[in-house]
Amino acid sequence: MSFYTALTGLNGSQSDISATSNNIANVGTTGFKRSRAEFGDIFATSPLQNASSSIGSGTILKGIKQQFTQGNISSSLNALDLAISGQGFFTLKPSLTSAQKVYTRNGSLNVNNDRYVVDSAGQYLLVYPVNNDGSVTAKDLDSALPLQLPVTSGDPQATSNISLGVNVPAAADVVPDRPEFSDGYTFDPANPNTFTNSTSITIFDDLGNPTIATMYFIKTQSASANDPTNKYDTRLVINDTVIGPDLVPSVDDAGNQIFIDRFGMQTTAVPDDNYFLEGKGSALYKRDDLQTLVDSQPGKLTGEQTEFDFGEEGDRLVEIVTDPIQFNATRESGDADSRVYWGKNFLTVNVDNGDVPVNIDLRPGKYNATQLAAEVERAINTAYGDDSKIQVVQNVDDTLSINLFKLNADGSSTGLTTAVSVDLLADSYVSTVEGITLTGASPDFTREQFLAHSQARINAALNDYAVDASNDTIDGASSLGVSNQLFARAVGTKMDGILTKTQIVNLKHVTSSNSTPATTTTSVADRYMVYSYQGERPSLSVYDNKTRVNTSGTTVSFDATQNTMTINFASAPSNISINEKIRIAGEFQTADATAASHINGREFTVNNVSGSSITINTTGLSFPDDSFTLTETDIYVMSDESESVEAFFEGASNVYEGAAVNFSSEKIVIREIGDANKHAYTNKQINDLGLLTSVAVGGGFGVTANGSSTGLSQSGTSGSGSGARFTVVANAAGNGVASVTVTTQGTGYKVGDTITIAGSGLAGGASPADDITLTVTSAGGILQVADAQFTINQTISGATVGSLDVLGLQTSAGASDLSTTTDWVDEKAPALKVNYNENTQQLEFRVDRTVLGTGTESNFNSFSVFGATTAEASNNLGVPTQDDASTVLIRGGEVLRTEPFVADGEEIQLNDKRYGVTVNYNSDTQNFTFASGTTGELIAADGALGVASAQSASSISVGRYSLSTTDGSIIDATDHFSGDNHLMSVGVSKTDAIATDGRGLASSPAVSIGDAANEDLTSVFRMTNTNGENIFNVSVNGISGVIEIPTGFYVGSTLAEALESRINQIQDPVTGDTVGGVTVRYDSAANNFTFTTGTTGNTSTIKVKGAARFGLDDVPLGVGDIPQIYNLVQATNADGVALYVDATGNVVTQPPANLVEGYYPLYIDEGELTFDNGGRIISPKNLVHYERQEEGFSISLDIDFGQSTQFAQPFSVLNVEQDGFTSGRLDGLEIDASGTIRANYTNGQNNPLGKIVLANFNNQNGLKQIGNATYVETAVSGAAQVGEAGSEGYGNILSGSLERSNVDITEELVNLITAQRNFQASAKAIETTTTLTTTIINIR
Repeated sequence: MSFYTALTGLNGSQSDISATSNNIANVGTTGFKRSRAEFGDIFATSPLQNASSSIGSGTILKGIKQQFTQGNISSSLNALDLAISGQGFFTLKPSLTSAQKVYTRNGSLNVNNDRYVVDSAGQYLLVYPVNNDGSVTAKDLDSALPLQLPVTSGDPQATSNISLGVNVPAAADVVPDRPEFSDGYTFDPANPNTFTNSTSITIFDDLGNPTIATMYFIKTQSASANDPTNKYDTRLVINDTVIGPDLVPSVDDAGNQIFIDRFGMQTTAVPDDNYFLEGKGSALYKRDDLQTLVDSQPGKLTGEQTEFDFGEEGDRLVEIVTDPIQFNATRESGDADSRVYWGKNFLTVNVDNGDVPVNIDLRPGKYNATQLAAEVERAINTAYGDDSKIQVVQNVDDTLSINLFKLNADGSSTGLTTAVSVDLLADSYVSTVEGITLTGASPDFTREQFLAHSQARINAALNDYAVDASNDTIDGASSLGVSNQLFARAVGTKMDGILTKTQIVNLKHVTSSNSTPATTTTSVADRYMVYSYQGERPSLSVYDNKTRVNTSGTTVSFDATQNTMTINFASAPSNISINEKIRIAGEFQTADATAASHINGREFTVNNVSGSSITINTTGLSFPDDSFTLTETDIYVMSDESESVEAFFEGASNVYEGAAVNFSSEKIVIREIGDANKHAYTNKQINDLGLLTSVAVGGGFGVTANGSSTGLSQSGTSGSGSGARFTVVANAAGNGVASVTVTTQGTGYKVGDTITIAGSGLAGGASPADDITLTVTSAGGILQVADAQFTINQTISGATVGSLDVLGLQTSAGASDLSTTTDWVDEKAPALKVNYNENTQQLEFRVDRTVLGTGTESNFNSFSVFGATTAEASNNLGVPTQDDASTVLIRGGEVLRTEPFVADGEEIQLNDKRYGVTVNYNSDTQNFTFASGTTGELIAADGALGVASAQSASSISVGRYSLSTTDGSIIDATDHFSGDNHLMSVGVSKTDAIATDGRGLASSPAVSIGDAANEDLTSVFRMTNTNGENIFNVSVNGISGVIEIPTGFYVGSTLAEALESRINQIQDPVTGDTVGGVTVRYDSAANNFTFTTGTTGNTSTIKVKGAARFGLDDVPLGVGDIPQIYNLVQATNADGVALYVDATGNVVTQPPANLVEGYYPLYIDEGELTFDNGGRIISPKNLVHYERQEEGFSISLDIDFGQSTQFAQPFSVLNVEQDGFTSGRLDGLEIDASGTIRANYTNGQNNPLGKIVLANFNNQNGLKQIGNATYVETAVSGAAQVGEAGSEGYGNILSGSLERSNVDITEELVNLITAQRNFQASAKAIETTTTLTTTIINIR
């Protein structure tokens, strides 16, 4: 057996040597994979044989295994020499018709006669089919095709696309701005001064003929503050022909068409679901025309030029009056020359198409143009605001108590035994004027009405506390320390009308030198009240002296050349001195009306006194241009304005401290003034004396010529008076009475009594023929109306009425209409003043220390104010109870403030709410402009970007009711705009006023959002005043206030309501502008507060600061917004004709039949390049199309400028590509690492031919080798898995390279030596076995 065992070893060595020899033989074979012989031992036993003593039977060849390791890569110059770096096999097809696939690593390929790529054995290389961009269209093996190389690239292709990227220099100048183009710019490709840069490119026509195209770049705009872009126009010139670009749609970065709404806002998705562009034309709008954003505009109305001359700077003052007594002086009374204007029913205004216009009143005063605009603005916004009236609730708020305290020696204080009680539901002249019903009601007052009424009631209560008004007897005057501070106040009845002539009312002023008046201690002084109608403006003044002018000849003369007026008297005036203020009053019967209108009732300053004449300088007094001379004798010069008595119209001014309004009762008040005239007696005490002070002659004639009779007593009377003595002066003719003077007043007389003086007492007289009958015209009180100086009658309501009756001083029967009280409170400067603090929303009280404070007879040290003595809690006006009332010192300027309160009466104006109306004056055009507080126009839902729901229009209408020229009342309350306002120059006849509709989008309010509160405010919490947590500082539109929320229990929503109501009560104490429309909302989810203004726009602001507990310690300032829009400008041609785009995209001048509305496609200027300030191109982002079809010339190009830049570098071409070519032949191949094969042609085309198929196997050693380094798959190898080079599991393709054999010659030689030794050893074993066998045989 050993022989045969050695023989197997010999056979195995032979096989090993054969495999090694084969490897050595193929060491130069491309793609060859070396093989290795693998052996196994032979071991055979029988079931009964002992295995541990068995010997093997030799070796056997198990197989020859391929070693598929990577061979070395060598380079070549043949593009078809391919190597795989990594896993995979080339896939080939033995023949074009064969279904078999073979696989190899041998990439030595060439082209056969049919232009197929084959290996050295003629097998065809398989590739995947690809698109023009080289992407594979099918990746399965069945779709793989043999690669055939086309000889040509096909038919010529005209250039249709050019990619041209250039850098244009940033420092280039604007070509059209060059001096040589001052008369106009024209492009000329032959003139380099007409363009900035140029570049040329070769393009091809349809026949493949090359043509030179030159692109010229012309800088047309440099970046500026208004437009931070740089622009270049382009011109394409081919064969000396300038070809203009087609219209270029504006697109976004993704290539989507950009649309614009009516305001130029851009979008790629129109929000209107019903919008479509297909088949429709459009107005042409270009992106370059969207240059400047402007604010959306409010509706406006600009009046005509105002008739009042405010001066060049608008600083001349115009006067506004609201006192009915002053109406006749106004322009509205029909006096076209008047420059005083009626402030009542001043304007009617309708803002933003409200349901009902509002009617506004102005506050009286003098205004320059800017101030007037501000006042009108304030009035409009107040009328449209949400302010509420102050309600005085009966039995709750109707009583105000005032206590005054004196400081005792021990430091304690003692108050009045009984506090001063003010009944706020008792009538005052204010409630009467305003028609407010107080009895049995809880009336509502505006703030001004409430303050004026409260001041009047406080004055009355203080007066009544000292002197009982019901019987005019001293009451608590000593308690107040005002016993010696009393004065008489007489008030007439409401005037029947406006007396239209100047009148002198002769007064009697009775005083007593003793606190207990008696006949012996009283004296009577004449005072003269002048009712002046100068300039048709009634005024009152009281004088101590009157002097009649000369009774003959020239009485008054005016020299226009010297600007002097001379007044002549019968003798030198003893009561008139130089620089003294005088007033002229007279009854002008025949005088020149113009002259009388300049002097009657007017105040002058005496320039000179000379003999029996005085001279007045009239410079600056607007006297007539012509001189005049008067001979009227019933003229008086009033001098020495009284310091004892004054007269004024009740409620015309100073109705409360700082009052900007008046409440004229149209009553005349006559009262004593001056400390020297204050006293301790009452008017009743004087009245009870029945002193006779003046009489009127009723009949009788004296016979004493030019004589007088003195010491005359009465011979009879209709009353009970007695003791009066008279002096009678006869007239010059001696046939009548010139005057009767009371020399002794007597007692017991009453107005209307008749007195008879016996004629026998007159010089030369006899009774009863010469008896004189007198009528008592004044008697009794401290202040008495004796008579009127002039006989003036006026027709009132069809009846003839005397002047004193018109003035409300006497009845038509001659009885006095005066009601006299004894007061101590000066209503013009009250001892206790009430006011309202707009910032803190509290009532304020001040006591005048010079009247009631320490050092005066009153000597009070402090005071307090509280509600009714029975009140148990603070009332609705913030007035505390007596127990809770604070005491404030009286030292000078100290203020007592009540608790903050909210006006909770009815709204002042029950109408639509509007906020933020503005009024401005233009000094250049001298007119006023009114603007709504909102912006925008009427827009349907989705009619513009951002308009999700319908937007209403901003608008404003301004006019006036038609007013009566008699009293300024409204003629027709249903016609709001039938009148004119000549000051603002708006109204029915002001046809040149310009109304402008709102434009754009609605402005938005200011919103301020607080942080989340520190605790959950949806649960009830207690608000305290600890650390001032109930104090909130708020500023709205620059109007600031301090809000104090009452302590108590709240949740977030109720605190929001409390804040809102108080914020909307804030008012600017200087301008009177109010805060309105602010909303405060609590968000339970976010646990925070949001504050929103009623006003809108970028001038609308809100700032809130409160406690951190409520998230309000650092709330950001909220600012409103005015949306900006573009004013769309439709593109036009050179002739200014508007352009359109038809449904096919062509530019036309006639509107297409079917136009889109609301949203429009946006285009860019043809051929224009736009760069931002960073040098990056902004537009065009899409292709620019150039087309020209002419005989012998056809071009259609799309040029992409997207790679262009504008940097601070010289002009350069960054990239240039075009897709045209002529017919070309194969010029070479390119095979990339992914196996994509591209053919290069002489015309510059580079076409993809296919992508090499790579295959791989699960078991490469299972492949069957068929020669030429080629294999076929077997069941052991598994089916081929095909893929692309470079993908997972597949190597890369290396073109121009070959994979050499992986045989290592050194290793193979070593293996050969080893195999040879093995062979020799086996041979030796055979030899030994043979020797042993021979020896054994020989032994036998």
